[in-house]
Amino acid sequence: MAQKEYESALVQAENEIQEATLKNVGMELHDNVGQLLSVAKMQLRSGLSLLPDDKKETFKEALETVDLSLTEVRQLSKIVNSEVLANMDLQAAIQVEIDRLNRFSHTNSTLTVTGEPIFIEEREKIIIFRIVQECCSNVIKHAEAQHLVINISYEEKHLHIMIKDDGIGYNTHDNKLGSGLINMQRRAEMIHAQLVAHSKQGHGTEITLTYQPSPK
Repeated sequence: MAQKEYESALVQAENEIQEATLKNVGMELHDNVGQLLSVAKMQLRSGLSLLPDDKKETFKEALETVDLSLTEVRQLSKIVNSEVLANMDLQAAIQVEIDRLNRFSHTNSTLTVTGEPIFIEEREKIIIFRIVQECCSNVIKHAEAQHLVINISYEEKHLHIMIKDDGIGYNTHDNKLGSGLINMQRRAEMIHAQLVAHSKQGHGTEITLTYQPSPK
């Protein structure tokens, strides 16, 4: 029991350190990098107005690139900052992540929601989001999937999240879990949630998270 409590406290400390780091990164992205891109955007617009028409095309393309970069930085700053996430509902936060993935990856990601949302404490909501975020990241990096589907299903006292891809899958009998899956399982244990992964080589992966809010 003492060993289990120690491991739980260690995971909690690691999570708090990570969230503090992500918060700082989010603020840096929003306040500094975002500001620099905004200045670059204004400078390009100013320079564009001074050029003859036959010289404007290159500047227009550069302006569009900076504009897209600014949008990406703003969205990224939201999903790494736990304080911002705390003010968003779970569905909205996951949708921001889905939109971001669709902008820069070749995987078509979609989100569906069924049922009426249930109350989730801020800390546990952030942990659930980080699990989904980690899973999405693993799919984009390793699965070689064309499609990623996330379904949030609210029931009276439970929350089920299913994350499914049509990628290359992996051998579940290998017993060599990647660090991403280990991190997700450890986070799930922190909120007494159940995380189950099913996969078959060549047939994609399905991960299911089942969560029940702590009684008041």
